[in-house]
Amino acid sequence: MKIPKYWAKSDRSIQIPGGRAWHLVCWQWSDSSTGEAQQRASARISEIAQNLQARPFLDRYSYGDRPLREEIIQSVTNSSGREVGVVTRNAYGALVLNAANAMFIDIDFPDGGDQANRGGGLGRLFGAPKAPTQEERATQQVVAWAAQRPDLGMRIYRTYGGLRCLITNQVFDPTKNESSAILGSLNSDPLYMRLCQVQECYRARLTPKPWRCGVNLPPSRYPWDNIAAETRYRQWQQRYDGMAGAHAACRLIRQVGANEVHPDIEPVLALHDQIACGAPNRSLA
Repeated sequence: MKIPKYWAKSDRSIQIPGGRAWHLVCWQWSDSSTGEAQQRASARISEIAQNLQARPFLDRYSYGDRPLREEIIQSVTNSSGREVGVVTRNAYGALVLNAANAMFIDIDFPDGGDQANRGGGLGRLFGAPKAPTQEERATQQVVAWAAQRPDLGMRIYRTYGGLRCLITNQVFDPTKNESSAILGSLNSDPLYMRLCQVQECYRARLTPKPWRCGVNLPPSRYPWDNIAAETRYRQWQQRYDGMAGAHAACRLIRQVGANEVHPDIEPVLALHDQIACGAPNRSLA
């Protein structure tokens, strides 16, 4: 899992040929120390400044090509003490479970999933059968796929905008072609697939998106420039946590296939269901 423990920022103002001024900001990371992250940030911003002065444009990176800058909240370990997951807080303040080998599969509905299928209203007036909802159609597709893989056990969850699946009895390396093939065959979000490969882990959001539970976006993001910025963020976090408790990130629809749970997935599953599902009948957000 590529989840750095330390981050540091370097910034610099430069003038490029033609007199145009640029203010550059660069974040770099380290698993050893903030000092090492700072050295890397300083070296990288010098490299960027040199390249920019030589040619007045910057190459842009695609989504998910570098570690995500997220605060580490807790580690998830198996029965032997080996780390199998990490909980982080993402850019908009929600908790996210990063799993080393527990395959979470993210499936988005075309319209965002917040509206039920409305087809068949007139037909129902005359006794015609009710048209299946997006959730029912998507779940049937997943169940049909799982029937072709009886060796796998899978839990299927409903999220606000689609489905989330978790394979429970086998572990998968997120960088391998086999893993990408499974995600692709279940129509997982392509950006999510790319992120899994680059971050070398699978991800599942555990708490609601702030705007879906009546909270604005956080005032800043990790790591903070100073204590005052962190204080404002923690005040926002208290408001968010208070509102988020009335909602759930997902709810379990059904379990299909094998019932066994792999030892490395067991603690991931337990934490996921405890936080992401919460108490019954909570609205999804």
